[in-house]
Amino acid sequence: MTVRVGMVGCGGIANWHAGHLEQFDDVKVVAACDIIVERAEAMAERFGGANVYDNHTEMYEKEDLDAVFICIPPGAHTDSETAAAEKGINIFVEKPMTVCLDQAREVRDAIEKAGIVSAVGFQDRYLDIIDNLHSFIKDRKVGLFTGAWIGGMPPVHWWRVKAESGGQIVEQNIHNFDLARMLFGEVETVYAQAGTGIMVGIENYDVEDYSSVMLTFENGVIGNIITGDYLKGAVPRNGLEIYCEDARVEYQLRRAVIYHSRYNVKEERRAIDQGVRSDRTFINAVKANDPTMVRSPYRDAFRSLAVTLAANKSFETGKPIKMTY
Repeated sequence: MTVRVGMVGCGGIANWHAGHLEQFDDVKVVAACDIIVERAEAMAERFGGANVYDNHTEMYEKEDLDAVFICIPPGAHTDSETAAAEKGINIFVEKPMTVCLDQAREVRDAIEKAGIVSAVGFQDRYLDIIDNLHSFIKDRKVGLFTGAWIGGMPPVHWWRVKAESGGQIVEQNIHNFDLARMLFGEVETVYAQAGTGIMVGIENYDVEDYSSVMLTFENGVIGNIITGDYLKGAVPRNGLEIYCEDARVEYQLRRAVIYHSRYNVKEERRAIDQGVRSDRTFINAVKANDPTMVRSPYRDAFRSLAVTLAANKSFETGKPIKMTY
């Protein structure tokens, strides 16, 4: 079976996925859609003449698609997912899926109703070093962990507008929040504080410069995840640090996991391309018609999105947020 794929959104992250799909002999990108037609045309040329569209509605109507990769800014989502689900098209959507939890809930329910395969781009779940980390902490007692995504401001214009990106927690650091859920289970409460004033003189910028979010999990684990976009020339810090009863474990984002015990330090470095593995798993699930093969289905990703949006709500109210899904 050759999986016929359409691309909705043909910018940077879509081309990252395209680089993976080019490696798969059983995938054919047959359609490319972008509101900037030149980008869709470039994607179509990359795959030997796929059909070009400037709106997903027409593409869904005219093309016989097995799957669609939806790679558009979080604030740009309308019915690109629900319309695909209604037509039985399997969906891969990049994170964050939207900035509106009600919209995400609608998509989640449409996917469940259609019984299609879905995946969200939480690539860290597919790392070999995360497989080993998950096994390591599975039967250990963990009390605390810390996490961080501290770096600079991405250059895309919509990122700096909170209504379009959700802010840095939602658009970037959601990877760490999702990984924490994978490792420690469901979040019970979220309490967050944020600050501004470092990033000045930037046009149309209204996201937080830095923040700290405390998470309490249903199993009693407590975590603190910090976020910042104001570093200039400094070394960024991205990943998690986990404090087990008998070890301290440091996850360096997509590079390595370092296990520190009293008498030993062991480092495991990434040996696979997690992006290729994520996309390959989705394609395999589509071919097998088996949604359970995917590590980050929309239903689960919805909960990670809900936690980050709860952090935004806590910023606004100054109060802890009790999680409900």
